[in-house]
Amino acid sequence: MKIKNLLFAAFLCSFVSVSAQDNLRLFLKDGSELIGYISRQRPGENFTFTTNSAIISLNNDNVKSIIDNNVKIKDLSKEWAQWAKDNNAIINSGDNAYLVLSNIVTNNGSINGVRILEKGVRVKYLEIKSNTYTLSWDTIEVIKADRRPKLQISGINRKYKLKSGMEYEGEYAGEVPGQTLSLYQNNGVIFVFNRDEVLKDNRYKINPNQELFEQSDLLDIVQLQSGNLVKGIIVERNYSDADTITSDYLLIQSENGNIQSIKLSDIIEYRKEPNPSYKPITDVKLSVGEYMINRNKVNTQKIKEIDNIVSINIDSINTIIQTKGSPTEITVETKFTDKAEVIQLKLVKIKKFNIKKEKKIINGVTYEDIVKDAIQQKKIETSINNITKITYQIKEKGVYALYNPANKEAIVFTIE
Repeated sequence: MKIKNLLFAAFLCSFVSVSAQDNLRLFLKDGSELIGYISRQRPGENFTFTTNSAIISLNNDNVKSIIDNNVKIKDLSKEWAQWAKDNNAIINSGDNAYLVLSNIVTNNGSINGVRILEKGVRVKYLEIKSNTYTLSWDTIEVIKADRRPKLQISGINRKYKLKSGMEYEGEYAGEVPGQTLSLYQNNGVIFVFNRDEVLKDNRYKINPNQELFEQSDLLDIVQLQSGNLVKGIIVERNYSDADTITSDYLLIQSENGNIQSIKLSDIIEYRKEPNPSYKPITDVKLSVGEYMINRNKVNTQKIKEIDNIVSINIDSINTIIQTKGSPTEITVETKFTDKAEVIQLKLVKIKKFNIKKEKKIINGVTYEDIVKDAIQQKKIETSINNITKITYQIKEKGVYALYNPANKEAIVFTIE
């Protein structure tokens, strides 16, 4: 059982699934903290962690000298400049503004362009750059993952089936290698359970309107004993109660939808790499009755009827959409009290009418226009935050109104 537990722990760590490439945090037993993702691991041996930033802890007896440098803000990378601003670390102002970065000379060489955070019996420094660290599993204290932002509606969740028959699902929250796993649940509670109780775990997309590969930021690459590489997304893995892993297997899905079953005993290495098909979708925050067109907030106006014409004011249009060819696609986002309202929305092109009785010309649409000429909704999606997104395709330039007969309001925009 000891051999299987070692491989099991290593495999689970290789399968860390996060919603963004930089939100996995490794807290090491020496006090270091790495931010990034596990890019390679060999079961039972070691793993490689790719970072975009890290806090590294060194024993003082490994440090020969520290040389401070005043680096002008204009000469910093945008990442360091932002860090300096966020952490109130800028000294002086204007052209004389600078940030202190240091070079550390150690027994193993030099470490350049870092920020010293602590000095004394230990030296801690911050680096902000892409780097790789090869580590053994027993150096890890705990792994944590940041929770997806509430408005991010793309991502991968997990579902675990335990030996007890219980099933738990949610967003990966972290683990203590070889001991426990944890999940963020919808009620805000982090659920923690023993990892050796897991019989099966699945990965699944959270947005039914997107493909799996559009919601995973990383791809899995599995290298087999034969030397072959299999690339895709690991969607399931199964474990038996046996002391060895000969009966354990995983399922990996390729981008064309094919699913391949692979025995864990046939695998010699796991890798991860950024997924070029990743297209995360971010929701918007709207109150009931608020609208956005192509992510620009628009005002509504109350309409009035004149001689059976829905009169619409076009004097204060502030939403202008530049066409990039025909048809022009627009996306309307709003929040309804009643989801049935979306069916009632009517998008029509505004016309001019001569009202002879009042001797004036008005802009608007007739009810016949609304019935016969309304542009059909191409796609309707409602997010977990109850934001409804409606897509239209418009073939002609002009002034348009999205009319809601339920509350007799309209939003107006121009296609140029």
